Amino acid sequence: MISIITLATFYCFFFITTSALNPCNNVQPLVKAKDASRRSLALSIVASLPVPAFAVTTLPEEYRQGTLGAGNADMSEPVPYEKYKKMDNGIVYADQAVRASRADASKVVAEGSKVNVQWLLRKANGYFVDSSEVQGGVPFIFTVGDGTAIDCVDQGVRGMSQGGSRRIVCPLNLGYVKGVEDNKPGPLPKGFGPRQQIRRVQEVRKDVPGEYLFFEVAVTRVQ
Repeated sequence: MISIITLATFYCFFFITTSALNPCNNVQPLVKAKDASRRSLALSIVASLPVPAFAVTTLPEEYRQGTLGAGNADMSEPVPYEKYKKMDNGIVYADQAVRASRADASKVVAEGSKVNVQWLLRKANGYFVDSSEVQGGVPFIFTVGDGTAIDCVDQGVRGMSQGGSRRIVCPLNLGYVKGVEDNKPGPLPKGFGPRQQIRRVQEVRKDVPGEYLFFEVAVTRVQ
């Protein structure tokens, strides 16, 4: 499909530009008529081609609202502003209402806990970057305090109970400061595109006031 679009676009561009720049156009009305016909044909070909999937920029509602990262939360109501709390390190978070059948208040995340986390990552503008759902539903598993999670996730999940969901606003200095390459602290976005988005945020926008990363996490297991 890409090759067809490329050829058709080149066809269109070639006849438009050659007709416009040809100094003989004024003395060759027949050629001008043929060129006009060719331009019309090329434009109609391009217009009739289907839009490729990569050109679609509208994000699914579940990505924009973060429901994939907190599938067990009650998302029918927004989290009230007063529910958000701020830690001394700058992390802002809000716990979401969860279905009682999935929660276990006796299992609370603390230093040394081994936790399974489903996650969703967005940039400050709300643009979706990646999630465990997209990566096959495989949770991010780490031990709290051992350095395998980025600081805002490591510290942001503390105090959560098994089955709990939380929104975390992550300052960049607690984000992917060590990079997004394999074996770096996670949860790591997968693929060049998502990782490049985070690199730009961490490197180019690190000094922009109010810039942050936005996580939605759900703790599915605490050991």
